[in-house]
Amino acid sequence: MKGATTLVTGVTGLIGGAVARRLRANGISFVGSDIVPAHNAGQFVAHDLRDHHRWSDIVRQFGITRVVHAGGISGPMVLRGQPAQICDINLQGLAGLLETARLLGLERVVWFSSITAYGDRPDLAAVSEQTPLQPATIYAATKAAGEALLAGYHHEYGVDGVALRVASCYGPGRTTSCLIRTIIEDALAGRVTKVKPATNRSRQHIFVEDVVDAVIAALEAPKLTERTFNIGPGRMQSLEEIVAGVREVVPGAKVEPDEDGLAWNTFGVGPLLIDAAQHHLGFVPRTSLASGARKTRDWVGGRGRS
Repeated sequence: MKGATTLVTGVTGLIGGAVARRLRANGISFVGSDIVPAHNAGQFVAHDLRDHHRWSDIVRQFGITRVVHAGGISGPMVLRGQPAQICDINLQGLAGLLETARLLGLERVVWFSSITAYGDRPDLAAVSEQTPLQPATIYAATKAAGEALLAGYHHEYGVDGVALRVASCYGPGRTTSCLIRTIIEDALAGRVTKVKPATNRSRQHIFVEDVVDAVIAALEAPKLTERTFNIGPGRMQSLEEIVAGVREVVPGAKVEPDEDGLAWNTFGVGPLLIDAAQHHLGFVPRTSLASGARKTRDWVGGRGRS
């Protein structure tokens, strides 16, 4: 990647920010973009993803060769009740990027799909990249449709794009609804976290730095024969296991069942099989729940002091 200039969209968000930090640490030239200004992002350019012309302007201005497209609506909990907005941002944004990649010959686009694209499967059977998608929310539908767009641009025009179907990503920088962060925040404040019992649901948390490992591998791979990869822990995690991991670093962590409690970060789908990512990207989740909770706790504490 030396000599390449990478555009990282959504640079103020969880994954985009972590990718930018990794690129900086690795000495890789990059430009960050988002709809709001980013602090300490290095080169930064404002961009509303729905502005198709802005994509080509940015690529030409900064000599962009690759794009990590982490911008957009980050989950089904965002912009509830505004489905057209979700479609505009997630799908128009991706279509504009892929068209720019086609016209200007970008080397590679790494884009983020989601575990939610699989929909609900009450048997909780494991799912591979070949499992048919059956999205049940508008957000999930934009991810399934985005994968189809990416595949179409690749097969018809040769655009080199790859989609990462990411499970529940947590860690420093996540500000949207997050079970692990909330348990930590409650424990630090001496509160008990109320959690809605999850029937026919799974929890699959992956630490943000492990996701970044997959992103960097996807950017660096000289040739990709697969276009979609599951990125997750490779198994389901029980609530008890998650709480035990948090409790290793925040001993006061406590969770109680409550029908009106948190229902975040659960999915009606079995474990994401990660064999393809392991084989093609060398992806191996390395961060234990306790280690990820420790880093999240430190970030939560630092944010509280800032």
